[in-house]
Amino acid sequence: MNDTTAAESTDLVVVRTLNAALVFVPGGVDAVIEKLIAEVRSVKTDISTPTGRAAVASLAYKVARSKTALDEMGKNLVADWKAKANAVDADRRVVRDKLDALRDEVRKPLDDWENADSLRIEAHEAAIEALQMLSVFDGAEPSVEEIDRRLAALKDQPVREWQEFSKRAVETSDAALTALTKIRATAAMQAELDRLRREQIAREQKDRDDKIAAEAASKARIEAEAKAREEARVAAEKAEAERKRIEDQKRQAEEQARQAEAARLAAEAKAKEEAEATARQVEADKKVAAEKAERDRTAAVEAERQRAADAERAEAAATAKRAADKKHRAKINNEALVALVATGLTNEQGVVVVTAIAQGMIPHTSIAY
Repeated sequence: MNDTTAAESTDLVVVRTLNAALVFVPGGVDAVIEKLIAEVRSVKTDISTPTGRAAVASLAYKVARSKTALDEMGKNLVADWKAKANAVDADRRVVRDKLDALRDEVRKPLDDWENADSLRIEAHEAAIEALQMLSVFDGAEPSVEEIDRRLAALKDQPVREWQEFSKRAVETSDAALTALTKIRATAAMQAELDRLRREQIAREQKDRDDKIAAEAASKARIEAEAKAREEARVAAEKAEAERKRIEDQKRQAEEQARQAEAARLAAEAKAKEEAEATARQVEADKKVAAEKAERDRTAAVEAERQRAADAERAEAAATAKRAADKKHRAKINNEALVALVATGLTNEQGVVVVTAIAQGMIPHTSIAY
């Protein structure tokens, strides 16, 4: 594009010699406009004659042409700038693409090393977390055998180059060992208490069974003795009455000695037979009473055993329900812990927060189980 812009003869003289690059700079346009205004206003006009009016119209037309010339000048300058800007943008794209590729090429070994180091760190973190989890138990209280398996696993950890994680690894392992040792002591104590409690229950049950059996036997014996005494009393009264009757008959039959003697012998024989029958009946009744007493004792023992079994089943059901509830709460707590850790807390901080909420230590906050 030429430095100067040609203008038709109808332009004002000042526009013909302008350089677009010098006009469209800060303050340049204002200077040109001021010169145009000064030039136009310096022209003397007279609208009283046709020639004067034509001169005014011609001057106004020149102003319009000057505007068009200046606008075209700016438009051409902008087009030139855009062409140059497009060329520069193309070069910029080449610069970005090639230098980005060069940067990536130069940085690739470092990126590979950083990725490998990140994986190494993640592996160390996972191994440390595994050490931490050895002392964490979900659900019901752990058994001594389970704790011993955890202790053995902690002791038999494979040899690992911990590098800068050595101190944390040792501290975590020591903390897990301390925690497991404490938990084992508690579990062992609880197991011993449970064993002693079971033994105490068994002893108390045996004492109850023995007492019930002894009371049943004593009751049966007393009832049998009372019945035997009553039957003996009735038999004695009967025998006494019979004796008196015989004596009366004897006195009445003294006049007829032979008949009276025969009657006496017959009566005595009958009395003896009845007494023997009564004795046999007494013995039979005693036997029946003893058998009934034994059946009552056996039934009482069986009833007590059934009551103890029902109580044991109820206790087992309650224990299972408590264990299930504890397991459910542990599951909800662990899910809350995972969410807290996901927000950026450490596992230890998450455990503290979940424990505080679960124990009602934080107002207006709770965990829905």
